[in-house]
Amino acid sequence: MANRVTLPSNVEAERYVLGSALIDPDAVSIVVVSLFEKQFSNVDHRNILVFRAMKEVYDRGDPVEIQTVTAQMNNTNTLDEAGGVPYLMELVQSVVDPDNVEHYISIVQNTYNLKQYLLTIKQIQDDYAEGNFEDMMDFITASTQKLSEISMKRSTAGFLPAGEISEAVQKKIESEKHRGNKILTGVDTGFKKLNEYTHGWQNGDLIILAARPSVGKTAFALNLCLNATRQNDQAVALFSCEMSSDLVMRRILSAVSKVENNKINTADITDPRDIARFKNAVNEMKSVKLYIDDTPRIKLGELVAKTRKLKNDHPELSLVVIDYLGLIQTEQKMESTAKEIGLVTATLKELARTLNIPVIALAQLNRDVEKQDGHVPMLSHLKDSGSIEQDADIVMLMYRADYYKDLGHSDTSEGKPGSFENRLNQEVEKNKDGNRHDISTVTINVAKNRNGQIGKVVLLFSKAYSLFDNPSEEFEKQHLKNQD
Repeated sequence: MANRVTLPSNVEAERYVLGSALIDPDAVSIVVVSLFEKQFSNVDHRNILVFRAMKEVYDRGDPVEIQTVTAQMNNTNTLDEAGGVPYLMELVQSVVDPDNVEHYISIVQNTYNLKQYLLTIKQIQDDYAEGNFEDMMDFITASTQKLSEISMKRSTAGFLPAGEISEAVQKKIESEKHRGNKILTGVDTGFKKLNEYTHGWQNGDLIILAARPSVGKTAFALNLCLNATRQNDQAVALFSCEMSSDLVMRRILSAVSKVENNKINTADITDPRDIARFKNAVNEMKSVKLYIDDTPRIKLGELVAKTRKLKNDHPELSLVVIDYLGLIQTEQKMESTAKEIGLVTATLKELARTLNIPVIALAQLNRDVEKQDGHVPMLSHLKDSGSIEQDADIVMLMYRADYYKDLGHSDTSEGKPGSFENRLNQEVEKNKDGNRHDISTVTINVAKNRNGQIGKVVLLFSKAYSLFDNPSEEFEKQHLKNQD
């Protein structure tokens, strides 16, 4: 009596495929067109239910995420049967790198094909035992053809037909038609012109914000954190490697309350209006999902691990901000600072893609900026490593003219003496409360944008409040004209 053959299955590969699809939009498109429900084994029926829900979400043009798949399974009363949200999180945690999804798709496909091959052999044996044939040669020919057809179904996950890819793109475009804001496809930057260039911070992107020390890049980064976390109840992570969480929060509270930094730092909040605004700002901070880690000189591996854990605990995590690149330490000593920075940027880019969220990292510009005419920074001024420019999807260079005036450098980019000052004061009256509050103009040069436009954005910066604001279009055009 022949031993009973156990049919093949690979549950771990199935889980890797499903987990990749839950965290990477690129992986979703590959998974849903490469696999069919029947290719998942019955060894763990939960995988079939998750794939079915995922396919239904994808087919109607919605983003495939833990939240949307959970809602779909709730609607079909299959969530509990599939292990609920804990099992979906388990799938996500099983993924090391979603870029490997095609390898695991091929394992699922080939395992299914082997199972079909063995079942076909069994059927041929049964037909022979039961005499279900009239001619021996016809039986052999038909049996051989059946086996040959299965053996030809080898994995082709490396290539996708143009028709299937175009259908996937069409579905994404159809779903984007219903957005209220046609410009914004990512996380809101909070600044109109910057949104026009970037369409918001995009999932999977590594964004570099670079400037000389004390220009205001940390203050700008805090503004970006606030703008993101105030939108749609989104969570934001901030790694502050240089400044304690206490000092970070003091700046944030100043920006939110419009109570000057100096008053907060010296506990000189005596005006009743300031007291009320400060109290309201504290209450607002209690409701936003902003998470701050102030580990000094954090290890790269620790940063990655903490981010992954936060994403697991808070799937709505929409942005990670790191202040700054030069303070991240690698676990092993590198030959040079440039190579060390290269490893950091490559890892951060991989983290952005793996978790499917944008990562903003601050960086220093080198001293060659001081030699540049007008001190206007260029991509070549990125400090320590060309890999920063190479790995980044977006590079933004900050420039503030009065920074160089404060240092005693001359600057001729503002136009005629006094004319800029008058326009600035007029702009302040339009955008603020009529008081200057030590306002500066800051230019954000989007010098690299892999998937969008490059160009310059002008913002107003109140150093007293650590607050950035949009200028009027007229002011911005005139300011950029004076810089050219």
